[in-house]
Amino acid sequence: MADCGCPLGPHDPGFYCGCRPFCEGFINSCLLPFLGTPCGKKCVIGMISGPAWRTCDVICCRNKPFPDQSVPSRAANGVVVLTIRPVKDVEQYKAAFAPYATKIQSTTAGVRAMFSFMDKSRESTALQVSWYDSPEDLASVVERKDEAVEACYTANEKAFGAVYGLRNEVTKAALAKTGVAYEYGELPRGWMKSAPHKGFDPAVYTGPPMIWMSKRWVQPGRNPHIAKAFAKVGDLQYHTAPAFLSAFEYTAPDNPDQLWSLRWFNDYEMGHVAHFPKSFISFVPTRVLFTMIPELKGGLGAEFPVGLSFSTKEDIEKAIAYNAGNKAYDQHYWEDVIGPMPDMGKGIAPVASSTMDRR
Repeated sequence: MADCGCPLGPHDPGFYCGCRPFCEGFINSCLLPFLGTPCGKKCVIGMISGPAWRTCDVICCRNKPFPDQSVPSRAANGVVVLTIRPVKDVEQYKAAFAPYATKIQSTTAGVRAMFSFMDKSRESTALQVSWYDSPEDLASVVERKDEAVEACYTANEKAFGAVYGLRNEVTKAALAKTGVAYEYGELPRGWMKSAPHKGFDPAVYTGPPMIWMSKRWVQPGRNPHIAKAFAKVGDLQYHTAPAFLSAFEYTAPDNPDQLWSLRWFNDYEMGHVAHFPKSFISFVPTRVLFTMIPELKGGLGAEFPVGLSFSTKEDIEKAIAYNAGNKAYDQHYWEDVIGPMPDMGKGIAPVASSTMDRR
């Protein structure tokens, strides 16, 4: 018997009930190809399944006005920040940022990630990602600037970034001091789980995480609709994927037909796979396929003006094999990280009472 309660294997989410090869084989070879055809898109999704889901939501009183943040799957206490910033000299930046980020992460309890990579699509441009447990943790770090790091940045207006999670006045005031044009947009939706949620448990999910950040296109005029659909999908994924630590989106401020997106997994199987199981026993895949994916331009192969993946090479290769659309992300591997590895379980005593808590 697997740790997750499934008889097939040690990393198989329980909702496959031992039938993972059959479920995934049928969905990959039959269902997904059919839904990608004009008939599948127009008839099954557009005229049958999509309307059926929306009708059931109305009948079951789940069609609440957006945003409804009365449940954990629609709330966040922490902040994740993506910064895209040109630098004068790459080697000078690496030498300055690595020790600074390592010191901040190791000495600040509320900083679980603070790392950087060099952007693969922009010359001499750094990608910086940070996870703060609260806006106050973010504000305290902004006040501790390092002069050697600051000296690496170019004095131009090309620095920009995205902010996920709790974007309150403390968050905005702190980031305003950085000189970076952060984008906040409208219709924020999604969650950031807070420790000591079992998804952070270092005894169960040893990492490293898989992180996706993107700016993607949606169908013209459909951002308000995908916001509602995304929130309802999150109500399911929050519980079925325990190591899915954050799913957050918001409408881009510079284009109403784009959105900023975050997916932060602390485990490949119980984060990535569990957030979209190719199974007939879970409601997640049908709700995603019939109510959310049709609102994205490009569908499962959504189009990304910005698409960033931070993971092991093995995990992203498995994710691409799972869904070929994932190859649209620029892939950055942890072996090339500038600064410390994320430490999502820092300061947390193991909270899983047994290995069955992987479920």
